[in-house]
Amino acid sequence: MERIIIGKIEAYQVNRIREFLEKGLDDIGLEYSNKKVLLKPNLLSGNPPEKAITTHPAVVDAISGILKDHSCDVYIGDSPGYESTARVLKKAGYTGVISRHNLKVSLFDKKIEKRYDGISPYREFLLGDDPDGYDLIINIPKLKSHTMMGLTLGVKNTFGFIHRLEKAKWHLRAGKDREIFARVLIDIHRIVHPDVTILDGITGMDGDGPSNGRVRDFGIMGISKDAFILDHYIERMIGLSQWLPVTNEALRNALVKEYDIVAHGNPEIDDFLMPQSMATDWNIPGRIKGFLRGFFIKKPRLKKDICEGCRICMKVCPANAINFTDNIPVFDYNKCIRCYCCQEMCPNGAIKV
Repeated sequence: MERIIIGKIEAYQVNRIREFLEKGLDDIGLEYSNKKVLLKPNLLSGNPPEKAITTHPAVVDAISGILKDHSCDVYIGDSPGYESTARVLKKAGYTGVISRHNLKVSLFDKKIEKRYDGISPYREFLLGDDPDGYDLIINIPKLKSHTMMGLTLGVKNTFGFIHRLEKAKWHLRAGKDREIFARVLIDIHRIVHPDVTILDGITGMDGDGPSNGRVRDFGIMGISKDAFILDHYIERMIGLSQWLPVTNEALRNALVKEYDIVAHGNPEIDDFLMPQSMATDWNIPGRIKGFLRGFFIKKPRLKKDICEGCRICMKVCPANAINFTDNIPVFDYNKCIRCYCCQEMCPNGAIKV
């Protein structure tokens, strides 16, 4: 039976994090000496660590120190939303970590074709790096809410393997159907097949995340070889009344196995605020949802007093549903697929749901 190691860690102290990780990795029986390793943090956009948008560099610092002490060749990479990987690493505070541990940066700019017969309607996937090119992949998500999928955790974090030019296409293919997108995310996760998932929940985000929600001090970290069970456990910890789309699809397809929990301290999360976008349609059943989706799914809306006219929302919109008039974005809701990429990537929080 797989294990989840969950710990109460209240601050980004590298030594304390390293102590927890060394014991936890030993508890789950992970072999990591003399390996070629890829670290896959959440590098959504170039923001400082205190904004809780990206995986905190202290977590990567602790992991890298352990790996280097075991003679590993360590790479770090992700495919951010609209900026280059190198730029996001710099702005998110990783420069010192990369230099100190001599990490090699993967820009996720390759075009690696993978075919996979999974649970989604799709069979071909274009990745920005080849997961088969590493002996070990360490998935390092950030505990955050997500306007489209409810939460961004271990399974969702591997969507970052998709080549940056392909991400919008996947949102467009799934459209407003969260279940289809959840199946796509699961298929991508199973292609990547990370060897371990380490959740950074020391600080995180609730509300309308993953970039413009409320920063929270959750004070937890989690470790598991299986992201499906770790995601399942975090949803239980938060106290959700219904499973979110990814976990729901994983349960339907028998991907959530039985697990044991090893807790260090008293980790808990109180008063987690879900995104407003999840309050309307996510639990409407079957055919009723298909009919009512257009009426009830919340729309992205602009706060004009905050908007700086940067046009990032227009650039990342997969449906081409945003145009600019007098330097102000205008939404075409007939085209809008409610993926909330505009809200997710707005650097000023000017788009609300």
